[in-house]
Formats: sequence, structure tokens, C-alpha cells
Amino acid sequence: MKAQPAVRRETARIAAGTGILTILMVAVFLIIGRFDWTVLTGALLGYLTAVGNFYLMALTVQKAADDMQPLPQADEPDGDETPDEADAPLSDGAKQGKQRMQLSYALRMLSVGVIAILGVTLPCFHPVATLLPLLFPRIVIALIGLIPSQQQH
Repeated sequence: MKAQPAVRRETARIAAGTGILTILMVAVFLIIGRFDWTVLTGALLGYLTAVGNFYLMALTVQKAADDMQPLPQADEPDGDETPDEADAPLSDGAKQGKQRMQLSYALRMLSVGVIAILGVTLPCFHPVATLLPLLFPRIVIALIGLIPSQQQH
């Protein structure tokens, strides 16, 4: 499956932001005198895991969106969803998309968990330097949300 431009663009933004935060983290290790080669290997493992996880999530969302078929619209949509509408049956494509998202989430979290355990237990990785970059995409997403959009609406 080929990644759509939006997936590539957002992954590049997350990779850049996560990279900046990872470099700042390594700089803190240098400043506090705790830097060694395991900080670099841990930072690299954490960075690659975080960005890879985001990319795979974005690809899954793209595929799930492609699978979904539009449901018939009500005569007068008012934008307010009632409990009955929330429980409306899903199309086959929507069911497949939901299942794809759930499976992807479970497999990605399992993979991130295994990598985190390896990063904490193997002596070639600094545990903190491995785990912190896993949080950086969330920070980057929050920061991106605070920056006003340059596009005209």
C-alpha cells in the first residue's frame, strides 16, 4: 500500500519534532554528566520505535478510511448525534475498518511493549533514553495543535 501525501507529511512532522526532542534529551544527558554510548543507542531505538509506530498507525487509518463506505444520510442532519444514531449498524466496510484499527492498535502496542522491555533490560540501551522518545510524538502532536494553522478556511 502506498502512503498518501497526508500520511507522509504528518509522519515527517512527527519525525522532525520527535527528532528535535530526542536531541534535546541527549543534550540533557550531556549537561548532567550522564552521557555514554548507551544513551545514543537507547535514544535511537526509542526514536525509531516512536516514529515507526506513528507511521504504521497512520497507514492503518488510511486503509480503514479507504475501506469505509459512506452510510446513507438522514433527511435533515442536525449535527447532534442521539444514542440511537450512535448504535446504528455499521456498513461492512466500516466494520472491517474498525477491526483493522483494533488489530493494528493491539499489534503496535505489543511491539512497542516488547521493544520497551528490550530497551530497559539489555545493557546496550539506556532505559530512560529508550523510553522517553516513546512519549515525544504525543508532545509533538499537542504542540502542533497549539500552533495556528497557516491555511485560510
